[in-house]
Amino acid sequence: MAYRMTPYAYRPGSTFLHRAPGGIKLLGLFLISIGGFFPVYGQLCGVLLLILGSISAKIRPWELLRGGAPLVTTAAFVILLRSVRFAGPESGFIVYSCSGFIEGLLFGLGIILAFSAGALLFSVTTMTELRDSLARAETVLWAWKGPQKAGFRGLSLGLSLMLGFLPRFFEIWEDADQAYQARCGKNGFSKLCTLIPRIIQGMIELAIETAAALEARGIGCDAQDFHSPS
Repeated sequence: MAYRMTPYAYRPGSTFLHRAPGGIKLLGLFLISIGGFFPVYGQLCGVLLLILGSISAKIRPWELLRGGAPLVTTAAFVILLRSVRFAGPESGFIVYSCSGFIEGLLFGLGIILAFSAGALLFSVTTMTELRDSLARAETVLWAWKGPQKAGFRGLSLGLSLMLGFLPRFFEIWEDADQAYQARCGKNGFSKLCTLIPRIIQGMIELAIETAAALEARGIGCDAQDFHSPS
């Protein structure tokens, strides 16, 4: 079945990972993201889980990095900063640090793992599944804490809105990039200067539309406007 190759976009399928409960997949995202910053064993487990998950979902593992070029560039820049340091004239002004290189490499790998885990989650999970899983979790927390504790009111709504903005961001980026390429725009710094304001405008418009939709459904921004789960 054909699907749009947009980063963080849902890819229809009937694999085991597609049919798995949304809550389990959210937990997997959390564990891989946290484990990515515990080298070396946590990262090795994260890489192994991502490879197995992508194969199970019939997704090529390297496709999870689609749209992550700026992230990879940032990771490379961090590695460079950790690898070199400035010293006195007697040391040649610039000194290479092997330990700094390894630390930067592991840090960059943790960032890339978290990004790839998110890409895998959204590739096999619809927003409806995520919202339902978060709503069930909120119901459990509400029953555990009791109605006198208002700290969990609107938790599922807030988290689902936050998660929902991630694939929409990449959709806006992809649309702006395609429009830029159609006009034969030049790559490089000039491309970023053109796309970034358009993307910011698109995200602001999306936020305004979301706020209007919530208001139309009688949901305000204050905690007292959220009703306890039934």
